[in-house]
Amino acid sequence: MHQRAGSAITENAPEKIAYFNAIGLHYNLVADAVYNFRQTCGDPFSKAYLPYIVAGLMSFDMARMMGNNPIGRYETNAGGFAAHLNKKLNLIKSMIGHVVNKDLKDLDLVKDGPLIAEAYEQLAADGENSLNYRGGRFPVGASKILHFLNPNAFIIVDSNAARAFSLTYNVSFRGSTRPGYTGKKYSECMGYAQDDIYSYGYKAFSDLESGKPLCRIYDKLTFVTGSRVK
Repeated sequence: MHQRAGSAITENAPEKIAYFNAIGLHYNLVADAVYNFRQTCGDPFSKAYLPYIVAGLMSFDMARMMGNNPIGRYETNAGGFAAHLNKKLNLIKSMIGHVVNKDLKDLDLVKDGPLIAEAYEQLAADGENSLNYRGGRFPVGASKILHFLNPNAFIIVDSNAARAFSLTYNVSFRGSTRPGYTGKKYSECMGYAQDDIYSYGYKAFSDLESGKPLCRIYDKLTFVTGSRVK
């Protein structure tokens, strides 16, 4: 990590978090339940944790891409979203299983970044086994799945976060993949988040919302920063 001045993302952090919490109760209620179970489950790639990932995705605005069969969203033997997600989780465990209990501040993104990018691409991929029931890509959902696997290490990159990273770090999300969300850019943004937390001070950043996962705090900051971009 490189020491640097605070960024536009962490600027006015307490005010941004208070604003998010005032408008985002529905996000917080489900997210907190998911995080609580995540702390007790031994294996976040297991079928026991999968329904919590599904519930988190639905609360975090991904339901429209997960198909219309509620049973298929949750039951791995129903041939729907849960079945595809279970296969993906089994696939990426070998890539990122060693970092699912680490903090973002402790990750070596030079070493682990390519594996994280590969896991992201597996989750985001289009085609027959796509997590998008229409068969297209699932990039925003990929970042949210990673986040729920380890909310202390994996950030969420949705449209608001993309605007925040574009504003702050000039990251372009336009490209041939339309709108250009890729595993490489995801890993790059994790590095920027790492720098932001380092610059703010780890304890001071954690104290912004005591007891909340590191990247949940950061998600609230990118959400508000990006939503205010004109």
